[in-house]
Amino acid sequence: MQSKPEDAEMDDLQFRRTIYANPHANDEQLKQAASQDPARQQFWNEMKSLENNIEQSVKVPVPDGLAQRLLLRQSMAQYQQHRQRRRWTLAVAASVLFTFGLSFTLWQHRDINLAEHALAHVYHEEGAMFVDEGLSLEQVNAKLASFGGRFTADIGKVYYANFCDFRSVKSLHMVLDTPQGKVTLFVVPHQDNFFLQEEFSDQQYEGRAMALQQASLILVGEQGQPLETLQESLRHKVQFSV
Repeated sequence: MQSKPEDAEMDDLQFRRTIYANPHANDEQLKQAASQDPARQQFWNEMKSLENNIEQSVKVPVPDGLAQRLLLRQSMAQYQQHRQRRRWTLAVAASVLFTFGLSFTLWQHRDINLAEHALAHVYHEEGAMFVDEGLSLEQVNAKLASFGGRFTADIGKVYYANFCDFRSVKSLHMVLDTPQGKVTLFVVPHQDNFFLQEEFSDQQYEGRAMALQQASLILVGEQGQPLETLQESLRHKVQFSV
């Protein structure tokens, strides 16, 4: 007798789609799939950890003034309202990434694709795009100093700069202003198992990445935003100590 379709074994693509859509899903088929593959269980645990870290970070009040704290709370409320509608986008993004083979190295060679995680961060932390902390270059450099880096010249308006988690590696998440709109910048310290893709995209975003002395700079913007000019500008304005 043939098994029913719903009893069929969950494949890697379906498993990752489900986890991207809801890391805290409590589905028996999902649990069974994870129990049969340590790599799947590890991925699920990491996505749960990322989700928990993000949820904790958005609860932290902005220290610089009541007005900024109220703005942050309002933007995070908007983020929560739009989050459910964004879940299908995460699933689509995961499908596109698989189509172009972005996760092949992750599953086959245990390397970590920074492009995939940068896109996931932008979707998960889209509330950051609504915040305006009005940061000075000195304030940004104080955070960048954690990685032995600093900007040597003005980089324009910085709306947001906070530490985040890239597969358990402390990184810096920034939102910058450009003539074509806001752009997300990640500063991610080097790790031996990090795989850097210089150009990447999905149906909504596109990105560019470059490796410097001690960290990688990853830019993510809306489709059509000219990121190459900003990338070259940042390349000449950022400096890392040896």
